[in-house]
Amino acid sequence: MKSRTMSLFFLVLSSLVFIPVVLAHTPLQPPIDNESLETALLISDPTKSWALYAELHEGGEAEYYRLDMGDGERLYTQLFIPTSEKNDFLPNLAIMGPGIASHDVIPEYVEVPEGAGVMLVEAQRPDEPSYEPFTPSSSYFLAQVDLEVSSTGTYFIAVFEPSQGGRYGLAIGYREEFGLDEWIRVPIDVIGIHQWEGQSLAFILAPMIATVIIGFGLFIWKRKGMFRNVFYLTGVSAGLLYIGSGAMMFTQMILALTTANPDLSVFVTIVFALIPILLGIAIIRLTTKDRDGISKRVRVLLALLGFLGLFAWAGLIVGPALSLLTSVLPAKRV
Repeated sequence: MKSRTMSLFFLVLSSLVFIPVVLAHTPLQPPIDNESLETALLISDPTKSWALYAELHEGGEAEYYRLDMGDGERLYTQLFIPTSEKNDFLPNLAIMGPGIASHDVIPEYVEVPEGAGVMLVEAQRPDEPSYEPFTPSSSYFLAQVDLEVSSTGTYFIAVFEPSQGGRYGLAIGYREEFGLDEWIRVPIDVIGIHQWEGQSLAFILAPMIATVIIGFGLFIWKRKGMFRNVFYLTGVSAGLLYIGSGAMMFTQMILALTTANPDLSVFVTIVFALIPILLGIAIIRLTTKDRDGISKRVRVLLALLGFLGLFAWAGLIVGPALSLLTSVLPAKRV
């Protein structure tokens, strides 16, 4: 038992170390009331890779994003929509600012800063959606802008659709990096992304809920005294939440692949889904050993698995917190 648990632990640790750092966009909170230049949402670091998941409420309106940029910096943005969005919803982009040489004609309802150049980028819907491995999800990428800013100043991105509203996503920036808090918060942000796609919260959480219910049912059947042992209860709960988060990711992968063609990035999803499952199995093995006491070594491993869970997007943050709690709880067996 000891050798198998240790082997599993080091396998997961090695997977985390050797996964290439190819990160997705950092999610931003959905914009509110950014329907004018005056209330445009400020992107504080416009070269960092951000993703916004927003919605145009109706046709004939625009939503605005503000970027303060310096001479020579790279302005990069992509416009996309979820595959669940209406086929005829095709929002367009307008890039406006002092370094824009073109003066394209755009609808009158789109505000233009005084003296700014305007670049219109019309949407083109591809035949096939693209697969995103970290969410995972599938989307239609409609437009892309990649230009070097020639003048320091304030630039605006406007998203608009002439005839109807709908959900759209906007990726801004190219430097793919995460702060510590941003990385740990990813699994919670991903739930919001799936809700933006049109999924209900109950559907998103269903694989985890099913895993916990079935898992507890099996453990109660085998160990009827588990509810009188807090160490056992919290450890098993942590492990099942880890496994459930992996099941959630596999479910979303399968759902995304019903619309997008698979490519090599699917293996990235598989690795990120397997890691929490392996971590969860390790936690349950350590927690449920038949012994009178828990050694310091086991407690250290439970704490390490809790910290690893935070970085492996396991257990929706609750699971890692329970693993850390289990590492310090008394372990008197019933």
